[in-house]
Amino acid sequence: MHPRIAELNEYLDQQRAALTAAVAQIASARCHESPGAGRWSVVEVLEHVAIVERRIGQNLAGWITEARAQGLPKEADPSPILPTINTDRIVDRSRRVVTSKASEPTGKVSLEEAMRSVNDARSAFKQAMADGDGYALTQVVRPHPALGPMHGYEWIAFVGGHMMRHALQIREIGTTLAASGGR
Repeated sequence: MHPRIAELNEYLDQQRAALTAAVAQIASARCHESPGAGRWSVVEVLEHVAIVERRIGQNLAGWITEARAQGLPKEADPSPILPTINTDRIVDRSRRVVTSKASEPTGKVSLEEAMRSVNDARSAFKQAMADGDGYALTQVVRPHPALGPMHGYEWIAFVGGHMMRHALQIREIGTTLAASGGR
C-alpha cells in the first residue's frame, strides 16, 4: 500500500472509531429521538454518513477508473499528504451546512440498519481507495459543491472529516438528550 493511502486509511479508521464511540455513549432506545425541531436523530445522522460515504466512494471509483484509462501516472511522492489538507473546514461545527436532497436521511431505518449501512459504505469506500492505491491522486480533481475543486486525496480526507463532523454532532445530540431527561 502506498504511504499516502495508508496514512489516509489510518485517518479514516480513527474518525470511524470516534463516530462509533459517540454512538456508543447514547442509549440505543434514544437513538431515534430528535434533539429538537428540524434536527436529526442519531440514526438519521448515521444514515446520512452512510449515504455520503457511499456516494463519494462511487464517484471516486469512477473518477479513478477514468483517470487511469487516460494514463494517470503512478504516485512518485511518498511524503505525508494529510498535513497538506485542510480538514478543519469540514469538521468545524460552528458553520451550519445544509445537505443536498440526495444526502438527506429517510429516518425510516433502525439503529442496526444504519450501522450496517455505515459498515457497508466503509467497505465500498475502502475498495475505491484500493483502486487508486499507488496512483497520483493529486491529479484527479473534481469540484465539491461547497468547497470547490478537490483532488482525490482531499476527497478521501473529506470522508474522514465528514465522519468526525458527525461524531461531534452525535455527541451534541447525546448532551441535549441527557439534559432533557427521559422524555
